[in-house]
Amino acid sequence: MLISGVFVVVFLVLGGAVSYSYRIFPPIGAWSSSASSAVFGAIAGAALAALASVAWRRIGRPALHAGRGVRILNALVVGLGGALLGAVFCAALGFLFPSSIGVRVAQGLLLAVGALVGIGVGLSLPGALWRLAEADDPNASGSPGTHEGRSKVIDTSVIIDGRIGDLASTGFLEGQILIPEFVLAELQNIADSSDAIRRRKGRRGLEILRSLMENSSIDIRVVRRDYPGVQEVDRKLIRLAREEDAVLVTTDYNLNRVAQVEGISILNVNELANAVKPRFVPGEPIDVEVIDRGAEINQGVGYLDDGTMIVVENGRRHIGRTIKATVKSTLQTEAGRMLFVEPANEAVRWER
Repeated sequence: MLISGVFVVVFLVLGGAVSYSYRIFPPIGAWSSSASSAVFGAIAGAALAALASVAWRRIGRPALHAGRGVRILNALVVGLGGALLGAVFCAALGFLFPSSIGVRVAQGLLLAVGALVGIGVGLSLPGALWRLAEADDPNASGSPGTHEGRSKVIDTSVIIDGRIGDLASTGFLEGQILIPEFVLAELQNIADSSDAIRRRKGRRGLEILRSLMENSSIDIRVVRRDYPGVQEVDRKLIRLAREEDAVLVTTDYNLNRVAQVEGISILNVNELANAVKPRFVPGEPIDVEVIDRGAEINQGVGYLDDGTMIVVENGRRHIGRTIKATVKSTLQTEAGRMLFVEPANEAVRWER
């Protein structure tokens, strides 16, 4: 508040002095032109300073906190362009009309409005201008249509999952990995939970994160940016990914769907794992260890090494054994892929 007050006082004095020097306002009643110019110029200067102060609190300060240097750079560049455009209109106004006090006032207003509009537009841009230019170029590397070379924002679920370390080490995850500080805080809260299972998950996530940071071949940056006005971590992740023009890496189904609606590029580790699982065609032989009974009568259940569930028809009597089976069909679900098989060279036998 003190800075805003000083700002208003400075513009009050400056506005009064400039208006007094140019005798902008005519005599009003008992006031001479000098007196009216000084008073009304000071009022105009104070009003302009108050308006700029309010605009800064409502737009500039939140933008500075949210986007930091990127938004300030955008504001400077676009503000300069707006000022230049205002200068062009000022010159045109000077050519069209003879010089007068009204023309000079209009020229000053055009110049100020052009600069302020440009600054406002620059502050509203979430990403750097050069990234926006690349987005418009279909041949530019790292455009929104591709994930190559773009930064990757990872969330808490993918850290706890653990596969992100192997994925990054193999080189399939290109670009810089961004770890938001609020994700670290959430991970710390999980690690300090009173629930034993959540506590183990949180500590495993912290251990995986430590191993990632110790790997010199992986480019990692901790983003020390938070959004106090946003409560949900998922919304913060989406906002950060948009501002950084980054890809969001997650295993969270709900976050995956919300981010897609918001237009954020997503890499879902579960979908990747399902995509690289071996595919089976009907009639293909397979060895299955039947470890439990299935949900339906006479069914057995087994699993592949990658966790794919196998439903064995007529396989309940084979529980505890490894048998040769034949693939009947496959079913792809949101949770993963399921195989339906039947024992090889056996007739179907129903048991109750």
